[in-house]
Order: sequence, then C-alpha cells, then structure tokens
Amino acid sequence: LHEEMLKNNNIYVITGDWAMSGALHNKPNLWYVHSPTREIWDLYEYTRKNIVPFGSRFLFDVWVSFRRIMNRIDSKRIEDIVCNSANVQKRVKKYLGRESVVIHPPTETERFHFKNPPAGGEDFWLSVNRLINFKRIEIQLNAFSQLPDKKLIIIGSYEKSKHFQKYTDYCASIKPENVEIKNWVSQEELINLYANCKGFITTSKDEDFGMTPLEAMSSGKPVIAPNEGGYKETIIDGKTGILIDDINEKKLVETIKKLEKEINDDPLKYKNTCMEQAKKFDTKIFIKQIKAKIL
Repeated sequence: LHEEMLKNNNIYVITGDWAMSGALHNKPNLWYVHSPTREIWDLYEYTRKNIVPFGSRFLFDVWVSFRRIMNRIDSKRIEDIVCNSANVQKRVKKYLGRESVVIHPPTETERFHFKNPPAGGEDFWLSVNRLINFKRIEIQLNAFSQLPDKKLIIIGSYEKSKHFQKYTDYCASIKPENVEIKNWVSQEELINLYANCKGFITTSKDEDFGMTPLEAMSSGKPVIAPNEGGYKETIIDGKTGILIDDINEKKLVETIKKLEKEINDDPLKYKNTCMEQAKKFDTKIFIKQIKAKIL
C-alpha cells in the first residue's frame, strides 16, 4: 500500500497532529486522525483536574491556549482528513471546524483464535490498556476487590514520565491479590491470553475508537465496556458484550456476575457473533477503503 501511495502523487500521510505543520511543504496530503490532542481538547478539564499539579495549572492553561491556536492553524494546511471513528470525526468538527470521513483502523482478525478455559484450570478476565488516568483502571481494581473469587489479568504498559508513574504507583497500591498486572507481554502471549480469557474488560473514558475490544471479539470473547466513545461503534450491547451507562465499580461488579453466569451456562454463547462482528473491521476492509480514498 505504501509503495502504491508513493507512485500515486507521493501523498504525504500524517498520523499525528504533532506532524501537521509538515503539510505546509508537502502536498497532496492527508491526515489520518486517531484524535486531536486530547489533553488540550476533550480531556482538557479532566487532565487539568487529575494530572496537572494545582500550582502549575495557570501555566498549563496558557500552554493549552497557545496549542489550540497552533492546532487550528496547522489543521487548515491539511487537504483531506480521515478519522478512525465517528467519535473522533465529531471532535474534529467541533474543535477544528473541519469535515472528514471515517475509515476504521485495521484489526488482523485472523491472528486471533478462541479457546474454552480448561475445566478446573485457570479462569480469568482480561484487560489491555495503558496505565494512565483516563483509562480508569481503578474502576477495575476496585470492582475485583469485591470479587475475591475471580481473577483479572491487566496488561498495562506505561511511559516513563511523572504522571504515568504516579498513576501506575497508585494502581499498584490499591491492587487486590486476585488482580495481576503485567507491564509487557509478547504478541504470542497476548494472543493466548485473549484466546483463554473468560471475557474482556475496558473502562477507558470516551475512547477514540478502541482496538483491544476488537482483538477480544476476534478471539470470540465478549466485552464489557462503558457505553460511550468508540465502543458504541464496535460492541453490540447484549450480543458481543455489555455496554454500561455511567460506568462505576458497582455496575461493573454486577455486569461481571451477569456475564459470567451466561458464559458458564453456555461457553459458546458469544463466540460466533463476536467473531463475525470483528470481521467488519478487518485489515482487508481497511486497505480497500483507504486505497479508494488516496489512490
């Protein structure tokens, strides 16, 4: 695909808004948007309250005002915009005043497979996310502290910066014994965890799109997620998992119990529907749609 792009007008593809300024001298160009910088737009208030120290908030506000101006200026240099979800498309329109189309990112569904948890063997739920505040991992940890007979494995990477480390340390301090946090696993191990888990849990705030639920569904496993953001575009409530309005630890506990009972009664209940839904977001579909857009 990259070679075809080079042969066809040498299009300049931007995948991060930090690189938008490069569009000034590179035309034709296209911006594939995962999201306008969340810390200065939709998560500004959340970031200011939960991450920025009180004494630094004035400087943060000044920096945000400057970055917003530059963000809008840079976005005007972009000729064409493609968003990874309808959720992000709305942000681009609201904050940058630009129209765009949606092409969902690729999921290599064929890499994943389904396995039943072995009888009498390890029985666990899975969560895969960065350890940062807006992923709201504390909801998962507090929920499983009320479910001591159930196990959760969290695959949680984090960057070596102060606010990442602070949140990582906080998660470690409230983690119950029935939760295991792994900072890194190989791709092979991750695929096996998806295959063998009972179900998948995510709690991210207004997620841009969300690739991990599709990886779980590609493995035939149902997903529990907030009824917000990109999750509403991929998860079919009641068929490929459960979407929770205004998610909190109490509601998560209730949902885990409900879904686990259904899976115990019928381990294959969600398998086929999940896999069929995930195929709608397969890599082959992404390549076809992006080719039609840029070639």
